[in-house]
Amino acid sequence: MAESESHAEHEAAHHSHFGRYVAVLAALLVLTVVTYSAARVHLPTPWNVLVALAIAVTKGSLVALFFMHLWDQRGANRLVFLTSLVFVALLVGLTLADNVTRFPLANPPGSVGALPGPDYVPPPGGGSAVVR
Repeated sequence: MAESESHAEHEAAHHSHFGRYVAVLAALLVLTVVTYSAARVHLPTPWNVLVALAIAVTKGSLVALFFMHLWDQRGANRLVFLTSLVFVALLVGLTLADNVTRFPLANPPGSVGALPGPDYVPPPGGGSAVVR
């Protein structure tokens, strides 16, 4: 029985995944073109960051799953990958939440998270903000 398991593992190790690698390469090239196209299109302020992050996460996941062989792994390796994605999302989300809650002078008018308070006076002629 151990001999047949060893033979099965040996066959699985030598099985070529050339077609899968070509498909992943094609997907990465398409996503690179999508990244370039999204950078050239003017999207509303929060959406440009969200689209760029979604494309980057997709490309990074493809690289990790197929070129780092996580797709073929079971158990702990997949759990570590998913846990790392959760922590990256948590860190990016908390950083964006921290930026949104800053006082108005830290977020100039027109920036992401700019929340003018009751003391905010728009600058004449586009100069710096004045708080009274």
